[in-house]
Amino acid sequence: MVTLLMLAHTVSAAEIAVVDRLAYQLGPGDSVKVDVVGEADMSGVFRIRGDGFAELPYAGKVSLQGLNLDQASAAIRDALGTVLVRPQVVVTVETYGARRVDVDGIVAKPSTYWLDQGRTTVSQMIVRAGGLSDPTAPRAIVFRDVGGMPTPIPIDLDRINVGDVTADIELRAGDRLYVPPVESVYVEGQVSKPGAIAYRDGMTVTQAIAQGGGALGTARRAGVYIMRGGEKIPVNLKRIQAGEDADIVLRPSDHVYIPESAF
Repeated sequence: MVTLLMLAHTVSAAEIAVVDRLAYQLGPGDSVKVDVVGEADMSGVFRIRGDGFAELPYAGKVSLQGLNLDQASAAIRDALGTVLVRPQVVVTVETYGARRVDVDGIVAKPSTYWLDQGRTTVSQMIVRAGGLSDPTAPRAIVFRDVGGMPTPIPIDLDRINVGDVTADIELRAGDRLYVPPVESVYVEGQVSKPGAIAYRDGMTVTQAIAQGGGALGTARRAGVYIMRGGEKIPVNLKRIQAGEDADIVLRPSDHVYIPESAF
């Protein structure tokens, strides 16, 4: 099944330029390149300060916060109107610092991205980052500043992939979106499909065996065990399936071994 998170986002350079000029709102931390045609001493790269103003030669302080690039060009053109007749001004973004989101982990294009005007969700940002390099990834983490401390917010990608919009939270300026590498557990022995299985939080022995295709008729269900590091943990699969024992929650890198029955 092809999911939204598997898709790569392809947008032409021309489309990006249009989106940037019309949708991106400037803010404190951004640096803008101002080109005043024919006036090198009025042109340059300027940073938008915390109060939303940029200090420009001849124009003085110009408020740029909340403006898109065309509006910023007009604002600077108006400010220069006292010293130039019909100045031609072009503003572009030199560095994005205001509504940035850092995206890293197992995405195709880890980088710093910026939030467009309106709502941008986790899945939309993953698509912008080229999609997941491993589509089996079950989770992501959004790190968000809360009271000056980076606070992790767990994201269930499995829920997003089945259309649960409540799991697909809106990103905020300054967030870091991290998709960790897929962890595995291993099911070996008398199962239909032995091998590695993508680990999900809370995965149990019976769930892992089911994903391995189920135990074969030759399996000795009372003799199952987990290898966890150097520890051997006995598991009575027969009693678990009968509801007599509690299922056992696995950890990443666990090996579940289902031996063959002697009969």
